[in-house]
Amino acid sequence: MKSIENHLVYKRKKFYDYALAFLALLMPLVVKGFPILIIITACIGIVYFFRAYQRLGKPKKDYYFLPYNLLRDGLLKIIKERNAMFFMVILFFVYCISLLFSEDIENAGGKIILKSCYIYFPLIFSLTKWDKDKLIRVIDFFLVGCVLQVFISYIDAYFQSGWKYNPAEFYYTKLSFNLHPSYAAFFISIGFILNCARIIQLIKMKQRAFYIFIRLIFLIAFAVYIVMLSSKSGLLSLTISVITMLFYAFYCFKSRRMILIGSFCVVLLVGSGVFLFGERAAIKFSEMGRSLKNKNSIRNKSAKMSSSATRLVLWENSLIAIENSNYMGYGLGDGKQKLQDQLAKNGEEFVLYKNYNSHNQFLETTLSIGLIGLILLLLIISLGTFRFVGEFTTVYILLGVIIIVNLSVESMMEKQAGSIAIVWLLCLLVSAKDSFKTVFNFKSGLR
Repeated sequence: MKSIENHLVYKRKKFYDYALAFLALLMPLVVKGFPILIIITACIGIVYFFRAYQRLGKPKKDYYFLPYNLLRDGLLKIIKERNAMFFMVILFFVYCISLLFSEDIENAGGKIILKSCYIYFPLIFSLTKWDKDKLIRVIDFFLVGCVLQVFISYIDAYFQSGWKYNPAEFYYTKLSFNLHPSYAAFFISIGFILNCARIIQLIKMKQRAFYIFIRLIFLIAFAVYIVMLSSKSGLLSLTISVITMLFYAFYCFKSRRMILIGSFCVVLLVGSGVFLFGERAAIKFSEMGRSLKNKNSIRNKSAKMSSSATRLVLWENSLIAIENSNYMGYGLGDGKQKLQDQLAKNGEEFVLYKNYNSHNQFLETTLSIGLIGLILLLLIISLGTFRFVGEFTTVYILLGVIIIVNLSVESMMEKQAGSIAIVWLLCLLVSAKDSFKTVFNFKSGLR
């Protein structure tokens, strides 16, 4: 009887572990419907454990009150630890309160469903007991999702170009099959960083060269894909990631030979990728330079302008709108409309026609719920990434920098693809910090 009980518990545990890993795999692939998917999965999991408890002959109070017990235990743990997930829950309730002041309840209702990831991911991850195998499985499943994102994008671009290489179909918006280039580049940048860490770990563990070689191929594919996407934030993220991970590898190996080989390979691969596929990216960066240079010059406000110039206009008018709200915000769902009103007031006809949001998450949050929202968002990012995690601290900080870079040029938390992915990543980093510290613990001398 005891062995049967242990077997049932083990099966239920493995079911949860692989569900968590499968969730990671879907991150770069699923664009819509993720909150519904989470709810369905949670219901299936509760039913699954309900039946297991019944078959084990547990007291009825243990399984009839299972949803309540899980919710209670999760919230108590979040409150007790007071980490980034604690401030996520607070931010969610601030958004809920802001509904009371919203002038567009229908739009705000849709927004609150999107913001619900601030509550269900902290609950899920607070109840997760991490170990080495579970963490590696989640990371590798996420990397598989990134590989599928890149592979499907190339196949789709090849199909759209009539099964031949048409350069116009392999750049920017036409390359990513399901995401805006900035969002796709963000996902693959995170995949690039985590894959680098796994490669270093596998080398240190003296794993088979074949597995390491396959991961190196994926690493090159990630870098080339980001370059071809030609997203400025993606290219900046890639540059920061390459430089940081190179220094991180030097620290981990402490080997003169590895330093020379690694430096040569990185310079060769990145240089080749930029030379072969970086023309479009170079054009976009030159446009950004011109926009910054001419930002104070007199211009035609109804004429077409570059994406960089458009962002400058959006940021300037967002700041004015925030100041007009006395830094209290306008309520969930109303910030974008107030920005449009400010653009109309300043005669920004071209940007007004585009009907864009702030294209900066920090400004977007402040427009909606004021300075309190901005402070909570900064606390969540800083407590989630800028922390000591042993020899993996560098990677944590790098992930935090990449998140900040992308949130500074896109309102990523206003889209499911960005909001769910970033909250998921931060919850993973917070809840599994001890496992990260153990898994990526490298000690070696200079050779």
